[in-house]
Amino acid sequence: MSAQAIAHSMEELSAKALPASRKVCADKCAAEYRPLSSGFVSTFVSDWAERRQCNLSGHNALYARKQFKAGEVLCEFGWRDLLEYPTYLTVQTGEDKHILLAPEWLEHINHSCEPNVLFNTATFKLEALREVQPGDELCFFYPSTEWAMSSPFECKCCKPSCLGLIAGASQLSREQLGARRLTDFIANRLDERDAGASSDSPSNSNSD
Repeated sequence: MSAQAIAHSMEELSAKALPASRKVCADKCAAEYRPLSSGFVSTFVSDWAERRQCNLSGHNALYARKQFKAGEVLCEFGWRDLLEYPTYLTVQTGEDKHILLAPEWLEHINHSCEPNVLFNTATFKLEALREVQPGDELCFFYPSTEWAMSSPFECKCCKPSCLGLIAGASQLSREQLGARRLTDFIANRLDERDAGASSDSPSNSNSD
């Protein structure tokens, strides 16, 4: 058998050795916010939440262990540190106020353009935006809390309303944000931005 044929046979054996579900996981879950349905290590972090870590990529995600109705509170949250600048782990609570979440495992709630939870930074409660079933991945819409993100990325949530580049609410129009629920801070910043844009419009300027 030629060296090329041996190499081809080894590749086929390697592919067969990896279960199909693991191959799907490898393609989908690495930093792309796709469901971790197999090939992961599970840790129960509370009576209602489970952290899953992909065996292949190390990607983390948080999943529900209980059912929640729309409007219900999953938990309260706080912060273990308050920063004056955003990082890829922080949640914005105000102007120059960015928190590192507590409990820390809440950081594993990933982004989706069609989220099922919201970090309400006025009440410091994690709220269900729609019904959540046991086994559902918990996701929030990053621009719902972030005005200008430190680490923009190309979203791959594959939802019908996916916006593509996620860089913060400051980079999105009212039309793009649609009916998505936003924190009070972000809603107020949008009002200020739109009011400023309106006052700068030529139609609103005085002319001789």
